Amino acid sequence: MTRTDGEVTEGARPAAGARTRAGSPAGPREWLGLAVLAAAALMTAIDTSVVLLALPSIARELHADAVQQLWIVDGYGFVFAGLLIAFGGLADHLGRRRMAMLGATVFGLASLAAAFALSPEMLIAARAVMGVGAAALAPSLYGLLTGLFPDSGQRAIAIGVFMTCLMGGMIIGPVVGGIALSLWWWGAVFLIAVPVMALVLVVFPLLVADVSTAHPHRTGGGVDAVSVPLSLLAVLPIVFGIKEAARSGDAFLAVASLIIGVVFLVVFLRRQRALSRGAGHAPLLDLAMFRHRGVCVVLLTMLLMTMLTGPLMMLDTQYFQAVAGADPLAAGLLTVPPALTGAAGFLTMPLLAKRIRPGLLIAAGLALSAAGLVLMAQITPGTGPWPLVVGFSVVSFGTSALPTLGTNVILGSVPVEQASSAASTQEASGQFGYALGIAVVGSLTTAVYRLLVAGAPGLDAADRHAVSAGIDAALGVADPVARAVAGVAFTSSLQVAALVAAIAMLALAGVTAVRLRHIPAFGAQNDVEN
Repeated sequence: MTRTDGEVTEGARPAAGARTRAGSPAGPREWLGLAVLAAAALMTAIDTSVVLLALPSIARELHADAVQQLWIVDGYGFVFAGLLIAFGGLADHLGRRRMAMLGATVFGLASLAAAFALSPEMLIAARAVMGVGAAALAPSLYGLLTGLFPDSGQRAIAIGVFMTCLMGGMIIGPVVGGIALSLWWWGAVFLIAVPVMALVLVVFPLLVADVSTAHPHRTGGGVDAVSVPLSLLAVLPIVFGIKEAARSGDAFLAVASLIIGVVFLVVFLRRQRALSRGAGHAPLLDLAMFRHRGVCVVLLTMLLMTMLTGPLMMLDTQYFQAVAGADPLAAGLLTVPPALTGAAGFLTMPLLAKRIRPGLLIAAGLALSAAGLVLMAQITPGTGPWPLVVGFSVVSFGTSALPTLGTNVILGSVPVEQASSAASTQEASGQFGYALGIAVVGSLTTAVYRLLVAGAPGLDAADRHAVSAGIDAALGVADPVARAVAGVAFTSSLQVAALVAAIAMLALAGVTAVRLRHIPAFGAQNDVEN
């Protein structure tokens, strides 16, 4: 498939150094533009995980109950995941730079409001608005990145740098949160994003040009107005249903939400198919991209990989504090080695992919991550945190191949004017994968934990009931025997989750080695062909 680049839109003069010829190399201005894109991505990623560390302080200061704490954590991700498809399509049609600057403005102002929230309700609302800003930013940044780096080899390296910030931000979030909480109050964890977003707004017009968002074969109007609410009615109920199932909430509500979401998803997809065949409005999501070999495999593998490994990061931080007894800052520092190995992988994989087929690199990375998961399973209450630190470092390096190279495969499989829409599917895949992981892996670890607590000797009924609520609740039990039982049960549940994930990752490695073997090394041709 031949990629096409359009002309600059929005009535603005092209930024100096902007390139419209497919495959032309990027210069210093484009790499500076990448730094701005990566900084914005870093802030949205940090906010995904930093709130977990600040939650105890937030709950204490704002007197938030359990349900309010849940929405303080989940509200951001819920809105973010629900709006990705809609904003990805809108960015392609209305202008990615415009959408990114709107997202940065919303995110920065909402972060400011969150930092000075006076009640749980105010913080929940601010977090939801932050999710709106992040959803506008994320696919727009990918689309802008594609326009800056039309050459597939340079684009792979740029994606590696971008992913280093995006994925690394989620891992170092606890470190940032730990430092902020040790020096200031809980609101400081949200203030970090404000100056960065302000810088983005100043620098974007100078360094980052936008390319045409018009579909070259469409002669009708712009984006279909009906598709936007349809996408929301499809995605939001599905995300809510998964999250409701993950927290063992109302089963009827969870199932009903999933059914409603699936029904609207079918309606949405049928409308996109009809729009792609007509001469009127352009579809919000061009389904033709899913006919390209490799795209569906990458999206499904990314969903499953995130589902298997994403919850383990949360379990690790729980072990560091609840079992190993680390304080928030020490627990955050223990996440630094995985962040560093992940960054090394994000930067190394694109260079290797110039000589080695990306499918083989992705498969090898998944197999290596399985070995890291086996190492994580060696954890016991007496080993300390090091099996988790070393094992997850191996996992972070191994799994870096899929998002880095897989994103390049997806973006290289569609015309440049559809890049943000395509990127939104990749982002949504990761978000759905993480939500499913909390539901599936979380249910598995909870079941193992409660089974072991129920069968443990030497506990009275009151302590057994308190400990069975979870490892965090067990910390409030006075009996040291009960706390020890909880530590053993939690560690065992983590071992089971790691081993199950290792087996599944080996299976994924085999599938990707076969299904992605046709994709050539990025240096073998100017772009990925399908």
